[in-house]
Amino acid sequence: MKTVHLSTVLAAVAVFGVVGCEGTTAAIPKLLTDATVTADVATNSGDALASAVQTMTNNETSASLPYVVSNSVAPALDEVRSRTCYDANGAVVAGCTPLSSVRKIVTHVEINLSRTGTSSTEGGTTKTWTGVVHRVSNDTLVRTFNTAQPPAEISRTHSDVTAGHDTTTFAEGTMSRKVSEATRDSVKAVKFNLPRSSNPWPISGSIVRVDTVHATATSSNTTEDRTVVRLVEVDFPPDAQGNVVLKVNDKVCNLNLNTHVVSNCH
Repeated sequence: MKTVHLSTVLAAVAVFGVVGCEGTTAAIPKLLTDATVTADVATNSGDALASAVQTMTNNETSASLPYVVSNSVAPALDEVRSRTCYDANGAVVAGCTPLSSVRKIVTHVEINLSRTGTSSTEGGTTKTWTGVVHRVSNDTLVRTFNTAQPPAEISRTHSDVTAGHDTTTFAEGTMSRKVSEATRDSVKAVKFNLPRSSNPWPISGSIVRVDTVHATATSSNTTEDRTVVRLVEVDFPPDAQGNVVLKVNDKVCNLNLNTHVVSNCH
């Protein structure tokens, strides 16, 4: 009978353990690190969630609701919409007229556009990006009135679930990345006070995005692919300049709702 000492077995396990670890280490992404993917998601999602606020304002404007202003300096959105209006009893208001009887507006919006931009990375370099956006929104707007006679509108609250498929290409030094995203945005009771001339931003509510991301990076002769899921959130209100906190998993950034620029991620 051949005897195998325990020390020999442990030594063998240790050797294979090292090999296994080395194999795992070799598989760790170098081009598509967690930080790189998260930074790209922050850039895309910041633009998208700021655009969602812009779309809410556009929905109000297109329905001829009063006191609507927009501070956004981002490019105009290419939106095609249709709407149905309801009165206080839930009955359809034909043609949304008279507007004074409308208490709820459901707006279906299809968004298709191209976009470009630049942003700075944590390392100090600048990346440029171009992409196309395809989103479908179903915004439910509830108008709140006081008890005056006649009643005066005092606030508007938006709720929505938006589905999107966006594709973005990033160029950063010698590396390029293509990021394809399947997104689901939940607009949760985003409320604007009136008049909008002095209340351009939501005073409460949030937008939460579940983002399934497939990324491909190429640099020299190396190509990497990754598929990850990121949870993105903004909570309102922003400050007076339109700055709001953008959260991507455990990373926190600044998002400006005017410019759609994401910065200071940490």
